[in-house]
Amino acid sequence: MIKKSGLFYAILASVLWAIVNPVIKTGLSYDMSPMNFAGLRFTSVGIILLAYTWHKGMFAEIKKYKDLFLLLTFVNIFLGYAVFYIGVNLVDGAVSSIIMGTTPFVNILLSHIMTTHDKLNKHKVISILISLVGLIMIIGVKKGGYSIGTTGLIGIALLFLNIIFQGFSAIKLSEYKANIDPIFLNAVQMFFGGFLLYISGVYIEGYHNFIGKPLPFYLSLGTLVFVSVFAFSFWFMALQDKNTKVSEVNMCRLINPILGAILSWIMLPDEKPTFNTVAGMIIIVFSLVFYFKGKEYLEKKKIN
Repeated sequence: MIKKSGLFYAILASVLWAIVNPVIKTGLSYDMSPMNFAGLRFTSVGIILLAYTWHKGMFAEIKKYKDLFLLLTFVNIFLGYAVFYIGVNLVDGAVSSIIMGTTPFVNILLSHIMTTHDKLNKHKVISILISLVGLIMIIGVKKGGYSIGTTGLIGIALLFLNIIFQGFSAIKLSEYKANIDPIFLNAVQMFFGGFLLYISGVYIEGYHNFIGKPLPFYLSLGTLVFVSVFAFSFWFMALQDKNTKVSEVNMCRLINPILGAILSWIMLPDEKPTFNTVAGMIIIVFSLVFYFKGKEYLEKKKIN
């Protein structure tokens, strides 16, 4: 039995989330607005998971833990993904990857501010700085730099809001003393959060027909539904593991840029590994090892 099974589930979730951004871009390219598309995705996931987790007393369970369900539905899904989908739609794909790559760092800072048992220390700060160098090397920058106007700045701000909303929700969930099936928890937040997104999207953006679209649109939607069914459930399992800290779970998100680069090499004929990307991956792997083993190493150095 793995002592910290939360890390295992966090890794599984991070692997699945690595493929999300380009798939969202593909779906939105077929005359589909951000909130309509997000609402369609999450409502579909909610229906699937509610059918799977339906059980006697489920409505009483929702009522009993209504504060937690409201938090996840409104903050994590409705607000979090409204700003995420709009933000992704406003910025270049590489820029969105850079911003979302900072998720572990922002969430670790939130854990430091919001909790008493998950504070920053010397080895954590060193690890974060090392991984940030590796992240920059993997993503790189376009020749001549990015030209980011007002629209791009708004998109970047919205992506950071998404990180904060989801980090806040993750910390609150990890602190919540309730024995709730993580898959059922995911089902409720997806269905009600997705429904709110879709209704709001139709009101704000207008109705965008999703019938009769080209096959790639449905492949994109199906992929996103698949990711949401499993990734969020795995993530909740990780956060509910009492032996794993929120900051440790969030560090696993550094898998995303690594796997994203590898998938690009496999799937895109024009993408090939470079010295920077390979070196960046090695640096990030080292930073993860140092994050989990650095305290032990520094204590040995101090003794010696």
